[in-house]
Amino acid sequence: MFKLHPNFSNHAHIVDLDLCTVLLQDRAAYPWVLLVPRLPNLSKIMDLKIENQLKFVHEMDLAQNILWKLFLPEQLNVAAIGNKTPQLHIHIIARYLNDPAWPDTVWDHSEQTPYTSENKKIMIENLQAAFTSKKMN
Repeated sequence: MFKLHPNFSNHAHIVDLDLCTVLLQDRAAYPWVLLVPRLPNLSKIMDLKIENQLKFVHEMDLAQNILWKLFLPEQLNVAAIGNKTPQLHIHIIARYLNDPAWPDTVWDHSEQTPYTSENKKIMIENLQAAFTSKKMN
């Protein structure tokens, strides 16, 4: 049975795609989502059956395109690390030349300011609308 790892408990739910749950990372400096396949006992992409790997890549592409079009970043960082949270998940992060960590990784920087409650609500609504409209196309 699928269950989100406790490390995801402070991440806001955005939407469920065919395979993945999309979560918001609560860091105001970076538009940042995570995709978590809703299947049990996964820690690596190769743990997915090939048809689900293809679905996973499709959903990553969807998320990248949404962040690219919504936030107009200079770069997108896409990473599957799993060192601290062993459940398979992908980080997709919109990056800017003037963001607090540029050009380093976001993990190398101490800036962790969360969204204000109003900005978080707006971010979730905008992402939900984008994912919902793209899912229907």
